Amino acid sequence: MTRYAFIERILRQIYNGQPSDDSSITYNQVNQWLNDAIALAARKNYMDGLQMDGVAYVNNSFYTTFKALPVVNENVTTYSISLPVIPVALGKNEGVATLQFIGEWKISQTAIPLSTNQVGYIDSLRPIQNKLLYWIEGKNIYVKSSILLSQYTANVRMISGGDSTNLQSTLIIPDDYVPMMIEYIKSQLAFERSRPIDTSNDGVDNNN
Repeated sequence: MTRYAFIERILRQIYNGQPSDDSSITYNQVNQWLNDAIALAARKNYMDGLQMDGVAYVNNSFYTTFKALPVVNENVTTYSISLPVIPVALGKNEGVATLQFIGEWKISQTAIPLSTNQVGYIDSLRPIQNKLLYWIEGKNIYVKSSILLSQYTANVRMISGGDSTNLQSTLIIPDDYVPMMIEYIKSQLAFERSRPIDTSNDGVDNNN
């Protein structure tokens, strides 16, 4: 199912049929709430795993692999990668599951994630030979390595619903979590519509 089809499904429920061209809720407006709903569903799945299996994890169905991401040289031993979205904050590293670097006929070992406290400690040491250590800050991944990584591209497997900028992209989400996502988005849109519109001015007389 594409993002467009998912959004259309929500709008059909809200308007009890095909929305008109002049409907007050736009496709882009619904799309803005979609990433929030995906994060909420992933968190619910994380807690479901803990309750049912006694182990907290996120099902593979929530993950997307983004390939050929550019690698930027920050300094002699530090590199950065810009992610499509800010990773979901689940557990220690569930937001980003794997990070690897791809070159011509080469593929690296999986990079090792660091906590914030570990980053400060690693900064005081020389890079570990043939090891890739990374941490996340917002939409960026930073990597410590003695290897010249700017000649490679990065593959990142992370929790994501796919390309949020393209409504025709495939929405990657398990079907059993779709209903809760729909109800969440509908409730947020209903709240937006229920708020009174402030028609008062700022007290400035524009005629003077």
